[in-house]
Amino acid sequence: MAKSNAAPAQADTQPAQTPAKKSAPAPAAQDVPSGFMAVEYIGRRVPHTDGLYGTRIEWDAAGAVRLVPVDVARKMVATNKDVYRQGEYGGESAPTAQAEPPAQDWNRQELDIVIQTMDKDALEAYAKTHYGQNLDKRRTVETLRQEVARMVDQFGAP
Repeated sequence: MAKSNAAPAQADTQPAQTPAKKSAPAPAAQDVPSGFMAVEYIGRRVPHTDGLYGTRIEWDAAGAVRLVPVDVARKMVATNKDVYRQGEYGGESAPTAQAEPPAQDWNRQELDIVIQTMDKDALEAYAKTHYGQNLDKRRTVETLRQEVARMVDQFGAP
């Protein structure tokens, strides 16, 4: 084996690299609204609507930032690190509640009350008229009421 007579690289001739100076963070244009946190979507599905946490907030693309209520946002970021991360607030408006109109609740409650007051003959006629289903009148009134309520859930209110 031959020894190499090559001179070792001279490390002292090159100036030592200094760490890059970090620029000051850009001042935030606006503060995040109270009770909300900016969450960035980093998942693969586009568009993405949150169904797991019940917010129904929609992200149009990966990298999109939306405001999410703080308690839910902390869970999203801590639990699903591959889908969500804390984002930079850019002035997005806070989401509004997307509640269903209360008229549907009132209509359904009224229908439930009507079903609870029907007798066997009325329940059988209602099921036949609105759903085309025959009920077994040998069963108890309570069982027939449950069956009609199930039909309303399954097929919708007439």
